[in-house]
Amino acid sequence: MLRTVMPFAAALLLAACASQPDTAAVTPPDKSAGIGGDAPVGLVDLAAHRMPGTMADYDLRARLLTLAPDGGAAAHPHAGRPGIVRVVKGTVVEGRGSARRVLHAGDYWFENADTTHWFRNPSRTDTAELWAVDIVPKKKP
Repeated sequence: MLRTVMPFAAALLLAACASQPDTAAVTPPDKSAGIGGDAPVGLVDLAAHRMPGTMADYDLRARLLTLAPDGGAAAHPHAGRPGIVRVVKGTVVEGRGSARRVLHAGDYWFENADTTHWFRNPSRTDTAELWAVDIVPKKKP
């Protein structure tokens, strides 16, 4: 039994390791490309919540973003635009400074005033999906 289980376990471990993207090989995008679903799923007027400060000028925005294979967002800051992003489907590599990490469905990240980052879908075949919620300045009519 052990002779049967050990090769299977080794093969399973090897397959799991092989499916992880090599973060060192994933480079930051030069420009944002391959992102769909940028239209908000909904907006919440924060003024009605009577939050401190001048929240009347902001909305809470929720979007379901799609990242085409090898698509991603070039480095961008989040000062004045805090948010939370959750990977819904697929795999995403996020970079902040010299640090890179692999995120899978169910993983998430926070975007605060100190955040400048980029992200990319490392797959050559599968689309990734992100649920992004952030506070943004209201669009002027």
